[in-house]
Amino acid sequence: MKVRNIRVLIVDDEKLICEELRSLLEPMDEVELVGICYNGNDALAAAKKQKPDVIFLDIEMPGLTGLQVADQLISWKPHPLIVFATAFDQFALDAFKVDAADYLLKPFDEQDIARVMQKVKNLLAERQGTHEKMSPAARKEETLPNKFLLERDGKLEIVDSSSIQMVFAKDRLVFVRTVDGKTCSTHLSLQQFESRLDPNSFFRCHRNYIVNVNQIQQLSHWFNRGYLLVLKGQEKVEIPVSRAYAKKLKEYIHF
Repeated sequence: MKVRNIRVLIVDDEKLICEELRSLLEPMDEVELVGICYNGNDALAAAKKQKPDVIFLDIEMPGLTGLQVADQLISWKPHPLIVFATAFDQFALDAFKVDAADYLLKPFDEQDIARVMQKVKNLLAERQGTHEKMSPAARKEETLPNKFLLERDGKLEIVDSSSIQMVFAKDRLVFVRTVDGKTCSTHLSLQQFESRLDPNSFFRCHRNYIVNVNQIQQLSHWFNRGYLLVLKGQEKVEIPVSRAYAKKLKEYIHF
């Protein structure tokens, strides 16, 4: 069963950006553009009247900011999905605190919008209980991001999923180690991060660790019928595979 037309509201104080979004969205099947607003107050009024399914929302605007608008919207039941479209990456962490469905950095292109709208479509279908029947692997393949916004030394960095060596939890925080040895932090839980990674390339080997199987260099026996993984790189990094996850390791490495 297909989702009905997705009602979209565009909010940005730059008319050129609004027109660009319009030109990218209107040709898409199942998209219905219900309005364009140029400030936060008008956006709230239009959202109340038009009841959009998703709002493409700028952050830096005169009057109410996009974050202030989103803070009000998420109190609605149900609230429209929010996709922030902004030139400033420093707001990303705040954006996800107000339950943003996605975060687009300007300039964006057709592929960016197509990816976001597929994600929106799936989220709306899940809300309506009409998600098309498909395997979990197929659903993940449709919606998986290939880039992550992570924090390092007080700055936000965009990291490709292929550049992630491992994700680990420590002291109730979650960190990402990249193949070049950098360590970044993330606002996502380990479980949330796992759901966003390609299950064909990333293996949950322990309750505190997820590893990129392409980064495994050596494998050795560990106590209690577990294993120890040694990852590639100049610095020796050893990751335990607990007994509970040992059987699943054979799905990634034949031995």
